[in-house]
Amino acid sequence: MVPLRPAIALVLSSTLLGIGCAGPAQERRMYPEPSNSVQQELGYNDVIRIGQEYAVSSGYEVTEVAEAVQVRPNYWRVRFGLAPRGSGRLLDLEFDEARRQVVGTTEVGGAAGRGTPTP
Repeated sequence: MVPLRPAIALVLSSTLLGIGCAGPAQERRMYPEPSNSVQQELGYNDVIRIGQEYAVSSGYEVTEVAEAVQVRPNYWRVRFGLAPRGSGRLLDLEFDEARRQVVGTTEVGGAAGRGTPTP
């Protein structure tokens, strides 16, 4: 009977060790990297939101997003329609996504062609 006890102890310790190792591995699930189109969509939404917040804080009344184009990696051009709707007034923003800030603006229509670089 004595030789059986070490065998039982070995089986029990192996079982407990196996259970202990299984727990954390199940908690650390690997999630796939979002696709490039999903990442770009998230970037687009951030650019629009931050650009609109910038325009409103600068005294513009934004009525619509007329266009948003990524002109090169991490650099966007966003065009907002300005109030009153149908006036033809637009605000072009140049946005650096890496720095998460507006780097230049141009108002088109109304006070046409007025450009202001943003520090």
